[in-house]
Amino acid sequence: MAVFPESVSLAWPIVIEPTWDTLIHTTDSGAEQRRQKSLYPRFNARFQLRAKSAADAQTIWDFFMARKGAFESFYFFDPAPDMSIVTSYDDLYIGTGDGTTEVFDIPGKSTSSQVIYVDGATQTLTTDYVILTGGGDGSADRVDFVTAPALGTSLSCDFSGRLRINCRFAYDSLSKELFMTILFNFGIELKGLAGN
Repeated sequence: MAVFPESVSLAWPIVIEPTWDTLIHTTDSGAEQRRQKSLYPRFNARFQLRAKSAADAQTIWDFFMARKGAFESFYFFDPAPDMSIVTSYDDLYIGTGDGTTEVFDIPGKSTSSQVIYVDGATQTLTTDYVILTGGGDGSADRVDFVTAPALGTSLSCDFSGRLRINCRFAYDSLSKELFMTILFNFGIELKGLAGN
């Protein structure tokens, strides 16, 4: 899958917004009944260019055109403004066990302090799994289980590092002039997708 060009200089703050799917029904008495549709969050993002760089703007425009607007998904890595500031993420979806696959991408790169869960149970480093640096889709770090997780098991993780967001552009039809106006003044929006 394509990766958003990391060579462009983005302005801070870059807004990362976790979203869940909750069904909310209000009863006749006014009480709410809520049902959780997703166990893990999706992440939306919004960013602007740091400076009015024609080259960076053209790079993002070309990437938008290559994705055919909102059609094709891609990975966006939450860029670290200062590597001394480490962001931690908890309870992120890795995948579902199938009984044969042992290596899964972690939804991040340059990760540390990883904790891996199988059906909510904490796994033990080196006994149950090892972490592989890079090599995953979009250069994501990976987890290599000693034994393939059983069919249907839910795999999740906590880590510190750069979050990998599976997303698409929120827009499907924009003139180049409007695209540039949004990019420099309001921020381009990326719509998070389920899974990683």
